Amino acid sequence: MISDRLYQYAFEYRKTKLWRILLETDLFAFRSSDGQFCYVSLTGGSEEPITLAVYIGSDGLYRFLRLAQTDLMSLSPFASEELLMQQDCLQCIFVGKDDLSAEEHAEVKGYTRRHGIRVGGKKAYPLFRKYTPNHLPWPLQTEQEETILCEALAAALGLFDLLKGKKPADLGFSRHSRAADAPREVPQTIPLLEYQGNGYVSGQTALPPEGPLVIPAPRATNDIGIASLKKLKKTGIWECKIIRFPQPVQDAPDQIPFFPVALLAVESSSGYILQVPPVENYEDNPEHLMDLFIETLVNEKIRPIKIRVPDERTYAFVRPLCERLKIALSADEDTPALDAAEEDLFIHLDMEIDEQLEELHKIFDTLLDLDGEQLERLRTDMSSLFDLLEEQEALLHAGEKLVSLDAPPHSYVISAALESGCSRHIQIRGDATLLELHSAILDAFDFMDDHAHAFFMDDISWSERDCYYMAGIEDSGRTTEEYTLDQAGLHKGMRFKYIFDLGDEWTFQCRVLKDLKKYTAQPLVIKKTGEAPDQY
Repeated sequence: MISDRLYQYAFEYRKTKLWRILLETDLFAFRSSDGQFCYVSLTGGSEEPITLAVYIGSDGLYRFLRLAQTDLMSLSPFASEELLMQQDCLQCIFVGKDDLSAEEHAEVKGYTRRHGIRVGGKKAYPLFRKYTPNHLPWPLQTEQEETILCEALAAALGLFDLLKGKKPADLGFSRHSRAADAPREVPQTIPLLEYQGNGYVSGQTALPPEGPLVIPAPRATNDIGIASLKKLKKTGIWECKIIRFPQPVQDAPDQIPFFPVALLAVESSSGYILQVPPVENYEDNPEHLMDLFIETLVNEKIRPIKIRVPDERTYAFVRPLCERLKIALSADEDTPALDAAEEDLFIHLDMEIDEQLEELHKIFDTLLDLDGEQLERLRTDMSSLFDLLEEQEALLHAGEKLVSLDAPPHSYVISAALESGCSRHIQIRGDATLLELHSAILDAFDFMDDHAHAFFMDDISWSERDCYYMAGIEDSGRTTEEYTLDQAGLHKGMRFKYIFDLGDEWTFQCRVLKDLKKYTAQPLVIKKTGEAPDQY
């Protein structure tokens, strides 16, 4: 149960609108009551939630900085989702009433009634969350976590008072000009807020050094399995990559849901996928995944000729096994079979069961019209589909339970086509604004955001019946920054038009491909077809 003290600080902080003064990377520090250095980042605005995040110690700080300095659009869908899962912080987030659980809403309502506070608006209710790497954000678990979040909000209130009549630079916030596509610079020093007597004073503190990144390296200790593999003849070139599933699971109701890790192993010529079960604590126990990999190889009677991997993490994982079995190992970014399997797996993990069955029915209907030679060609495609479905089944039934939240996550997959043969599939959360979808489409096609835009949800260009224009256009009516995708009535199969640059009229034909029961923190491009034309 959240204390009145934390609610008090949260509501006082929201009145300051401090996030309008500082940037997300305008970090400041304070010392917690137990002596730890804590680092605070603020966000807020029409396109993002109002959030105060506190990162404890250097590890939490650099997890945030790595995220802030990375272009998520440059990563694969699995990699971008995993980077978002690495945050280690406490957060106070202001949300709408419908985003609270029944218990959380009752607590907030009780506090506001006792103190005569009226609450209203889309981002008016405080929500408190603990972010643990590779786990789902979860309610605060300890009094210490609540105390540190209270102290962070108090320091923010003190900073607001110190900034009255001053600019952020006057207190030591570093502002660097940079190109839009350049990485954010990390300041060498940041403001340090310390409470002295009747209020806070601001000093400076240097950022701590970043610790080394530790890459798990298992020992191939399964001597019995290795002995069995040594008896086999080497066969096939395999492309392997460690991935983290974007769907949270839990073994028990009182366990914080986690995102499991699996090894995706694909035979390069046939596309055959090994069914290696996922694991929970890969970083702490990489031997568990190694044992499962060896066990799978033994069961399938496979001893690879060569293993190709695209990244350092997977290289460190498979190297001990390759050394003991004298398997050739290479680091190679060109892994086409693996890339195709990864993309298909990401899409299939988002598919509902009825969509999977529909796809299977289409295949079986096709079988009735094929001859023997055509059936053989189709066999490989069907095998890949069944492999993907079996991999999901292994994830769901290996003693693990999918998480059910009070407010189920919700995202769309939207196809945006600019010309024949040129399209992008974008995954974006349902409560994102149309303005965020506009930005995601432009980013996906590498367009600069330098002109006006509009959406026509009845799929008729320049129709006045169901349209949303960029704010600032005369008589624009409903604006894209005010309305979410859900409020615009998106649903699976819906077609609509997005027009960018109302003079040159770049018209994007959009279609809602899927409605997913999951939350997508940042828009993701999950499929690209064709080269985007030059904007100018």
